[in-house]
Amino acid sequence: MNISDIGEFGFIRAIQDHTIVTPETVTVGIGDDGAVYKTTPGMEQVVVIDTMIEGNHFIIGKTATWHAVGYKAVASNLSDIAAMGATATQLVLSTALIPSMTVADVKELYRGMKDICQVYGVNMVGGDTVTARESTVITVTVLGEIEKDKALLRSGANVGDVVAISHTLGNSCAGLDVLLQQERGYEELVKHHQYPQPQLALGRLLVSMNCHCANDISDGLASEANEIAKASGVNLILDKDKIPFSPALEQWCAYAKKDRYRYAFGGGEDYELVFTMAEDDFYRLKKQYDDVTIIGSVHPGTGMVLLRDGDKESPLQPQGWTHF
Repeated sequence: MNISDIGEFGFIRAIQDHTIVTPETVTVGIGDDGAVYKTTPGMEQVVVIDTMIEGNHFIIGKTATWHAVGYKAVASNLSDIAAMGATATQLVLSTALIPSMTVADVKELYRGMKDICQVYGVNMVGGDTVTARESTVITVTVLGEIEKDKALLRSGANVGDVVAISHTLGNSCAGLDVLLQQERGYEELVKHHQYPQPQLALGRLLVSMNCHCANDISDGLASEANEIAKASGVNLILDKDKIPFSPALEQWCAYAKKDRYRYAFGGGEDYELVFTMAEDDFYRLKKQYDDVTIIGSVHPGTGMVLLRDGDKESPLQPQGWTHF
């Protein structure tokens, strides 16, 4: 059965169950002209939005399942919320679906969204659906909240800060290569690509640990570091030999003869955090959250990123995904 067989209201009935995780914050959810939700007194509101297009961001049956697409469409937004240091609360979405899409596939798409919303306590409170001619388009907006004047911005890096990242880099792009080349035996990398883990808990911890600046690594470390440097009006010096990699990535690079640094600097979709803070505060953080690594430092400058390799320093230009 296709979605054209059940119509718009049949579609709504098919997906509206299990969309509310914290009912105490929602007055009106899916099914009316608008959603009504409650905010926490004294908190500022954060809003983020991201779009995924079939053929641009995923290929069903080759790089993703519909469940994985739904999950990742939400995860990319939650990663932006994490980079702001906020808590995610509500979600609305717009989907453009081709009429021949099966009801089973639609349910899988929304099940992926609901599964990650359950994990992170986010309510799916509304949306819109239209007909697409050729490719599925999914736009997700996530609402969140954070204490007044506490949002982590790209413009907050201070001279003397350390530059640090969470976990390891390059896994998602390597996982994409594994899928495109139809290799087997690298499930950990594939999982990183299809089911990334937004760093919401770390983002909240960074706020409490006097973090000055954060950015999520969606387009590759080179791109995100340059965004911080330009927004903050400083130079970042990154140490090449301090970039952490997972054993799975090292194994894949050895097998496929790939450059691990290309994955880290230009791969993207890792959805880890890159952030800056005072060195003393970093080591306080590390006592509570061990999976963070210092990879560089902040210096006076005009918005450049330099990569230190031994005794040589060279400019590190953005090299990740761009839309135009």
